[in-house]
Amino acid sequence: MNTLVRTTGQTRIVDLDGDVDLTSSPELRETLFEGLREAPRVALNLGTIRYIDSSGIAVLLETLREAQRLNRTFVLFGMNPSVHEVFKLTHVTRIFQIAETEEQALAIP
Repeated sequence: MNTLVRTTGQTRIVDLDGDVDLTSSPELRETLFEGLREAPRVALNLGTIRYIDSSGIAVLLETLREAQRLNRTFVLFGMNPSVHEVFKLTHVTRIFQIAETEEQALAIP
């Protein structure tokens, strides 16, 4: 998994590329938690993720709980169909704020 972190206004955007699995999940957790400490909003771009397993979903759930605890916003966007299917199968699509595009993600309050 490769990670690119950038800032747009008050939002920390994390672009991911590759697979999110047991090996890469700790790095993702660290990146997302750091973003929550440094910015009021974190948007995670899942557009080029090929695969995400249960450990990756668990990290995203942990990040959402941390965002709520810190009164921050955590948004997912750019989900491709295969990743979206994993989210549907694990019944977490209704838990997260999910946008189709970066622009839509940035517009979520």
